[in-house]
Amino acid sequence: MENKNISSIGEFGLIDIIKNQFLNSKDNKDIVADIGDDCFCFRSGKDTICVTKDMLIEDVHFKKEWITPQELGKKAIEVNVSDIAAMGNIKPKYALIGLGIPPTTSETFIKNLFKGLKKACNKHKMIIAGGDTVKSNKITISVTVVGIGEDRIIKRSGAKTGDLIGVTNTFGDAGAGVFLLYKYGAKYKYTKDERSLILKQNNPKARLDESSKISKHLTSLIDASDGLYISVGLLTKDSNKGADIYMDKIPTSQSLKKIFKEENKQLKFALFGGEDYELVFTAPEPKTELIKKLIPQVSYIGKINSSKEVRYFHNGKEQKIQCRGFKHF
Repeated sequence: MENKNISSIGEFGLIDIIKNQFLNSKDNKDIVADIGDDCFCFRSGKDTICVTKDMLIEDVHFKKEWITPQELGKKAIEVNVSDIAAMGNIKPKYALIGLGIPPTTSETFIKNLFKGLKKACNKHKMIIAGGDTVKSNKITISVTVVGIGEDRIIKRSGAKTGDLIGVTNTFGDAGAGVFLLYKYGAKYKYTKDERSLILKQNNPKARLDESSKISKHLTSLIDASDGLYISVGLLTKDSNKGADIYMDKIPTSQSLKKIFKEENKQLKFALFGGEDYELVFTAPEPKTELIKKLIPQVSYIGKINSSKEVRYFHNGKEQKIQCRGFKHF
């Protein structure tokens, strides 16, 4: 048997190996969502407890010259709260902070980093409950967030044939923002629209309020941290379904359209850019108008079917799409 390296199987192949080794829900009836969803969720009395962990690694997820310490601290919390939002009406309660730092890191940097962490926690009425600090060659921020709720959770695996696929807000800004930073650097004199794209990269907002408003009407839910293309693929795979996606219905911002005037570039950022942290969900068609009344910034971009493949259409013509997003391995 060939001993493949991790780069040949990719991040999601690695996750599949872990899932196959450690799936627990068959043996424990308290487990509601097992390894592989946005959170691990289990019942405790009348409550559902959701736990998630995300890491931000220097020179992988960020460069120090591109983002302020406070922005970095806020982002470390928001990306984890986004996973909590992806489970439905769950309230984040506690955060544990793991911090790896080089010994040469300044005291001012650390103080401002924790100002950002605290500011984001205060926004979501969360408590920093502890953590760990270690020496590291690169700045590493590992955050674990615990959320609690009484409502049912919304997993990735609940999409039904005939459901419409909805998304919140717009896609592509964060990917375009990091593209600009790589191209021009931090000291470049950016326009207002360019700064708006960079802001979406450095200051993401978890869609917690939106999730709580609409979760009871949804059949499946995921956050788009890895990009819209990958998120739709994960949702349909876990639901054992397929989908038709209409690319001309994917929402993009005015800033993205002004800076990148070619529609192909706009769609590339929207599908593959990643780190938008918007919600991608499915809902029965009779519920879709109600959902849009609750959140006017919702767009419907496709429909679930039983084909077990995802097809993309633009102006009525099927398109051949290949994943070109960021890959960890």
